[in-house]
Amino acid sequence: MAILFLIVFLDLVGFGLVIPLLPFYVQRVGEGPEVITAVLGLYSLAQFAAAPMWGRLSDRYGRKPILVVTSFGYAGSFLLLAVADTLPLLIASRVFGGLMAGNLAAAQAYVSDVTTPETRAKGMGLIGAAFGLGFVFGPAIGGILGGDDPATANYAAPALAAAALTTVAALGAMVFLKESLAPERRGLPVPRGYLRLDLMTAPLVMLIASGFLVIAGWAQFETIFGLWANAVLDYGPRRVGFVLTFMGVISAIIQAGLIGPLTRRFPEASIAGVSLLLLAAGYLTLAATDRLFLLVVAGSLLAIGTALFTPTLSSLISKRASATDQGAVLGAYQSATALARFAGPAVAGAVYTGLGRSEPFLLAASLAIPAAGLLAAAARHKFPK
Repeated sequence: MAILFLIVFLDLVGFGLVIPLLPFYVQRVGEGPEVITAVLGLYSLAQFAAAPMWGRLSDRYGRKPILVVTSFGYAGSFLLLAVADTLPLLIASRVFGGLMAGNLAAAQAYVSDVTTPETRAKGMGLIGAAFGLGFVFGPAIGGILGGDDPATANYAAPALAAAALTTVAALGAMVFLKESLAPERRGLPVPRGYLRLDLMTAPLVMLIASGFLVIAGWAQFETIFGLWANAVLDYGPRRVGFVLTFMGVISAIIQAGLIGPLTRRFPEASIAGVSLLLLAAGYLTLAATDRLFLLVVAGSLLAIGTALFTPTLSSLISKRASATDQGAVLGAYQSATALARFAGPAVAGAVYTGLGRSEPFLLAASLAIPAAGLLAAAARHKFPK
């Protein structure tokens, strides 16, 4: 688990490096908020197409080969981003990066292989902590390398640093990571219809739909936050990166140290329900923010909410899947969240331009209501024996 944690951490540092810069990156090539958010969402649209395939391939060939291949490919996408000086090249780098973003489904399947149902949420929390720590260091380093003035920011240096880190992650997986899926536990050859609808029971559909809504709201926040912070608070890439780093610290602490004790004391569905309340409160506070204090409150609520929601929902989904279909089901979930990460930004850009700067956050808060209903409905179904 320690090696897997490090691999995911390095990948997410690389991902986090470019997050504070990407909205300004697109802006530099002369496009407005609608195009900025759509371009950012293309990464997730490509991930939507590829995630279930990577999950199913990991069921067939093992987790390690998929983690190695996708990490090397991910590094290549950052190299392309480093030289992208036109909108088509920028789009190509984001699409290729999304196609290679199979790490999470394979990593979650790895956790499912090496944990019991009782320790599953804690294992997922460790992967979430790697994500959180990636967002601690990634945005901070990216903001420092990029600078605080959007007009003169250095976009190549963060992309090259991200490529280097993900290459190290790929090499680490190749040399040090042990395969978690024994040959006798591997599934059938990958079918043409690798998005296996026959695996989707009613509780799984409801859990995945709840995750879709929550991630769509989070993606609206991620993609519009830099533009909003620049317009409302006069923040450039550096300070945007520091805010995201602050949120990453909170998220990492919760997922590394608190998820295990919480899931031993409370039902996972209850923890996920509380997290939805925190997310809604965070978005509403952010919509009213005009000073640093309110930004700190909103960021704290959002960080706690997402830190609680992500591992508990992943654990609930994995428990509904059979042992031979963990990768496929988690891949389908990652595909759904990737689609949410495309839909959220696409809507956020139009709402930001047409209705107002804070309206994307209000829309994100409203999505917590149906997400909570779906989560409650899924919790009423008994787990199969």
